[in-house]
Amino acid sequence: MCRLPNHVGDCCMALPGLRLLEASGVKPVLTGKRWAEDLLAGTGWQFEPIEGHVTEDLSRIRNIANRFGGHPRGLLFPNSFSSALLYAVGGIKSAGYPTDWRRFLLEKSVPEPGKMHEVERFFTLAHGALEAWGVKPAWDKVPPSLGLTPLKRHEAAARNLMAEYGIPQNFALLAPVARGLHHGKKKHWEHFNALCAPLRAMGVEPVVFPAVREVEEVKAACPDAKICPPTTLGTLAALAKRARVVVANDSGMSHVAAAVGANQITLIGVTDPTRTSPWNPRAVVLGREGAWPTVDEVLAALKKIIG
Repeated sequence: MCRLPNHVGDCCMALPGLRLLEASGVKPVLTGKRWAEDLLAGTGWQFEPIEGHVTEDLSRIRNIANRFGGHPRGLLFPNSFSSALLYAVGGIKSAGYPTDWRRFLLEKSVPEPGKMHEVERFFTLAHGALEAWGVKPAWDKVPPSLGLTPLKRHEAAARNLMAEYGIPQNFALLAPVARGLHHGKKKHWEHFNALCAPLRAMGVEPVVFPAVREVEEVKAACPDAKICPPTTLGTLAALAKRARVVVANDSGMSHVAAAVGANQITLIGVTDPTRTSPWNPRAVVLGREGAWPTVDEVLAALKKIIG
């Protein structure tokens, strides 16, 4: 029983750890927010949603635990006390990092590692849990890719959307919005609209598929792009795979693009790239913590990718 992280990017970055469990003979059964079901459908792993309602979630977790023999093993990817409490009260004996004062709720406490990339942190958690359970891990090193494969229905949905909205084969998938603040600072680059005309001059159509809550923000941030209606995360992953390039902030879309091995440019200005840069050997990362890239730097990188 694997409690998934609560954010899109973190779910993507947990994939190598989940794949390690499966390769080591431990089949993951996923629990998490409902949107993760579509994103991770291509893995083939069973998914059980957690809705955020305590009594309903507890009843669901208990039913799942009983279905798997009463006391299945659990792995907690989130660091929160609440995630450990839900599994413990639900009858799941869990392994996890002893963060947020939850050590007493864990059956197996995996020692916290030093500073590392989040992909490595999640992988180290899964590796440590396997060893604590007496299961030999199939690998000791993190694979170079996240390894997400969209379902055929996601690929078909991507093709249908491209036909419906007149999106050419040469398109750039832009993700100009990153909601919320990071240490009080905006998480998005403010010059996405300046990329639209140069992209079209290169023969590439700039396209945005905003999240439901981001439609108006996207229209304000990148009005010259082709703005399409929101779609599911699985279909968005298939679109990222088909795109000539994905340009995103250090946000969920960056990690979705990395998960499918897309050509991508990730723009960083307030986050720490040593922790959250895209885990993708094809990724180009521009900027650094405390300094966003310039428009010219982004355009130069686009020209190298597009040719």
